[in-house]
Amino acid sequence: MVNAYRDHWQEILGREWTEKLCQALPIAALTHDLGKATEGFQQALHDPKHRWEFRHEILSAALLIGSDLDDELKGLAVAGVLTHHRDLDDTRLNEEAGYLPLPDPQLIGEAEQKFRQRAREMEPFWEWLKGFWQNCPELSRWRFPASPDQLSLPAEWLERNKKHLAAVSLFWDPKTTALLFLRGTLMAADHAVSAGVKAFKASLPSPSFPPLRAFQRRAGTHDGDAFLEAPTGAGKTNAAMLWALRNRRSGERIFYLLPYQASIEAMADTLEGMFGRENVAVLHARALDYAFREHFEGTGEYETAVSKAREEVDLNRLAHKPIKVATPFQLLKWLFGVSRFEIGVSEMVGGLFIFDEIHAYDAHVVALITEMVRVLKKLGGRFLFMSATFPAFLKDLLKGALGNETAEFTLSEGAEDEWAQRFLRQVRHRLCWHDKTLEDLIPAVMNAVGEGKRVLVVANRVAQAQEIYRRLSEAEAIDGVHLLHSRFTRRDRVAKEQTILNALRGRGGAEVKVLVATQVVEVSLDISFDTIFTEVAPVDDLIQRLGRVNRYGEHPEGVEVHIARFFDEERLRWVYDMERIQATLEKAPRDGTPLTVEEATRWVQAVYAGGWTKKERQRFDQAQQSFQRVLEALRPLHSFREGEEEFYGMFQSVEVLPSSLYAEYDEHCANKRYLLANQLLVPIPLGTFHRLNKDGKLTKQDRVLLANVAYDPQLGLLPKEVDLDVQFL
Repeated sequence: MVNAYRDHWQEILGREWTEKLCQALPIAALTHDLGKATEGFQQALHDPKHRWEFRHEILSAALLIGSDLDDELKGLAVAGVLTHHRDLDDTRLNEEAGYLPLPDPQLIGEAEQKFRQRAREMEPFWEWLKGFWQNCPELSRWRFPASPDQLSLPAEWLERNKKHLAAVSLFWDPKTTALLFLRGTLMAADHAVSAGVKAFKASLPSPSFPPLRAFQRRAGTHDGDAFLEAPTGAGKTNAAMLWALRNRRSGERIFYLLPYQASIEAMADTLEGMFGRENVAVLHARALDYAFREHFEGTGEYETAVSKAREEVDLNRLAHKPIKVATPFQLLKWLFGVSRFEIGVSEMVGGLFIFDEIHAYDAHVVALITEMVRVLKKLGGRFLFMSATFPAFLKDLLKGALGNETAEFTLSEGAEDEWAQRFLRQVRHRLCWHDKTLEDLIPAVMNAVGEGKRVLVVANRVAQAQEIYRRLSEAEAIDGVHLLHSRFTRRDRVAKEQTILNALRGRGGAEVKVLVATQVVEVSLDISFDTIFTEVAPVDDLIQRLGRVNRYGEHPEGVEVHIARFFDEERLRWVYDMERIQATLEKAPRDGTPLTVEEATRWVQAVYAGGWTKKERQRFDQAQQSFQRVLEALRPLHSFREGEEEFYGMFQSVEVLPSSLYAEYDEHCANKRYLLANQLLVPIPLGTFHRLNKDGKLTKQDRVLLANVAYDPQLGLLPKEVDLDVQFL
């Protein structure tokens, strides 16, 4: 890790502090567990009933303090050793180190007495410790303490660090930043070795790419930050990896960031095909669920699947894999000061950050991303931002965070590039506007099915999608109707996605003539339909939906896509900003317009010409100011509980268990099959949670929140319908 990051540290810390850090790290790594060489600790290893009850790192630090290391080097190493398990403000660590909030002579005397007793337990191992020290080149130049009696409590060293960190700001003071890198790198290495990882992967294999397009060549020969605007299907992923390999200098990590878990899994498969699974880590909140389902479907053995999934996820969280595929939240959490945040921040130093689908985030998340970019730029980060549609104001925000000149790549740059010109002019969709509601278009949906078309219907609300599905399913002249939204159990949603994908790919017995879905279809399924009927949405979301139609150009002449202009404003305002919807309608191309890439880009630019709406600007400003306060309060060697609470408070959803599934859930829990039990939970937005709670339909049962409303495997959770069977019982 030192070899991988040394050059990046030097750019941030300067030569002097980098050399101290590079010396202190192996010293801390070699000595951090030497305090376990005591009679009591060794007895506890062999006899689980024996309790030693003393922090071994205090004795490890005491060995360093008793040596003749120079003061600043000793300070760094001691800080790393003392905090490799506990934060600097941990009560037990402070008490046993003799640093007490009240300088009571009796308490200090008791701490000293306990320390002396534990230090004497090192006597039987003293010669071994001395020999170990003298045989390590990194330690042998420094004097080893003469005896355990010469060791002293590290209270003074704790106090030094506390005073220093109270007076400085992170990322500005070299000593403070060196302490962060020291603790983060030491803990990352310690965790990896404990997990059996033998090596830190620095190099990457050279993948083979298909013949390069002009924009891919330009991106792949550019040094430094860049923007890439290219439509879906143009080959952005290959361009991004060419850029990353061009800009990679040593062993720094590559972070490929996407907004949605489903697209992360798909991207991970792509990158594993290019670089090998051993080099690619998947990081997101549901990673364990994804891994478990994959192994459980393959083996059918619960314990085997859990073991393999946990091992895979735990390994992916470690620092050794060079490519990380994640959501931005997996990076943001470190800057909110979650426990041991130094590990994540240290790993991001000098990193290459690829933000794909950057247009997909709301104002709140964009504010967090821009501030994170500002911080990571100070830590030597390089950035590639990619999008199919790139509003100018969003680009300006990101340029401000980068603080330097940034290259911009598009397909339209090279007029001589015939492929790019054909791609940009290709007509895949013809806009058909309807002065009706989506529900009013159900007869037109049925007519399209009658003509042999495979139809996608996209609603903006779950209840709306459920009602349209009901009406289509009840029609005698139509079958092969499916429903997909976010309010299914995890188990049912995955099963539905697999059924739909298999049917569309000609596998399995199911038939898909109509898929009724919500926004989840924008990101969760790599599928193509013959036409779409959708309610109007913000222009970028709308274009994502249309991208599920004639996706692979199977209809060269283009197909009609139908958009309902009318909607229930009172209900839709809880989903989208009405000002953005209105701008989408006002700036839209006329009915019948062929929607080329260039036409779609003009539409997006017109809708976002004024930047944020009033409501969006307010959310952006609030999130930015709040995050800046968190960053100002961040200090290494400490966890930041307020920041951690603020981070997890951002996720405005709750998981509930439909009451009809409680018996199955309880059986899984009784058999300790907790991952199978979790597959029965349904995510609901915070607004739905508050409404159900107000109506008395939520109860706490053991460890789960029970929703006393109906659940139908075909329809999903029905918050307005009571589960009659449960009520009767």
